[in-house]
Amino acid sequence: MPNRLSATLEDYLGAILRFQREKNFARVSDIASEVGVAKSAVTAALQKLSAENLINYQPYEPVTLTIAGEKQAEDILLRHRVILDFLRDVLDVDPEQADSIAGDVEHAIDRRTLEKFVCFLAFIATRPTDRTSWLHEFQDFTKSGTEGQTCRECMREYVKNLRSDLSESR
Repeated sequence: MPNRLSATLEDYLGAILRFQREKNFARVSDIASEVGVAKSAVTAALQKLSAENLINYQPYEPVTLTIAGEKQAEDILLRHRVILDFLRDVLDVDPEQADSIAGDVEHAIDRRTLEKFVCFLAFIATRPTDRTSWLHEFQDFTKSGTEGQTCRECMREYVKNLRSDLSESR
């Protein structure tokens, strides 16, 4: 099993994969621009990724992913997409905000939890999509509440009950 990469190195792999799909390779300047760092930072990261046999890298040459690097980069992009879909399609988070949050969460989520996200998304994909479905009821609830209470009021009550449960368990 490959070593777990830092979030930063995972971001580099993802960027390289996107460039490789677009033009068959990446350049240090492309990656620096995409990730928003200096070229010297990219060079140091590429050396680490090369030492892990995840990329083909030589100074001043185009960068490509190895087979192992491509697989790992695809896994990273898949994690991002699953989390993005959940945030956007289930929780109805603004797409731009959801993308940013997914970028943070993708590095922290473990495989078993990600599988639960995928399972849940697969489950709701099999459900009816009419406006009376429970998913749409939830999304409506987040916007306008229910039974005379706003979503925020329901959340306050829920958190109040959690606090009470926590104090009782001491």
